[in-house]
Amino acid sequence: MPSLSDRQRVELMIPAYLLYALSAAPGVFHPAGADLAAKAEADIATLRENLRAACLEPVEDLVDRKRDAVLRRVSRISKGIVAEWKDRPALSVMLTLWYLLKDLTDREVLILWEGSAMARAADKLLPMFSHGFEDTMRDGAAQDEASRLLARLRAEGLYG
Repeated sequence: MPSLSDRQRVELMIPAYLLYALSAAPGVFHPAGADLAAKAEADIATLRENLRAACLEPVEDLVDRKRDAVLRRVSRISKGIVAEWKDRPALSVMLTLWYLLKDLTDREVLILWEGSAMARAADKLLPMFSHGFEDTMRDGAAQDEASRLLARLRAEGLYG
């Protein structure tokens, strides 16, 4: 694998970090029935493990000091974004993050390689919150918010 710049590493990590942070929020994922609660919990645990791995894959080849610097940058950027979620329903935030991820992958700014931790997480993710697309107002608002989030990330020098 060619050597990645710090910016590229951050760009790979941000979506996984944001999704990981949100995946702990109540009400994001909607099991299809009460009898599926145990399976849903197992699926969420698998999703979180894949997202955690996706956060760390881009820096696993770095020495500790360099890795810590990249992780601090990701944390600083992401914590500012997560702080703004406090008054928004978790499902709306999930839709926003999905549209951000979709935009980045559609434009091939971010490529989810088959078998990668992020690709495994994305495959699990959509069925877990797809009920959110049923509300057209929420869906439209999430698309608008995804555009604002991308603009904010671009202001940080990312995804240009």
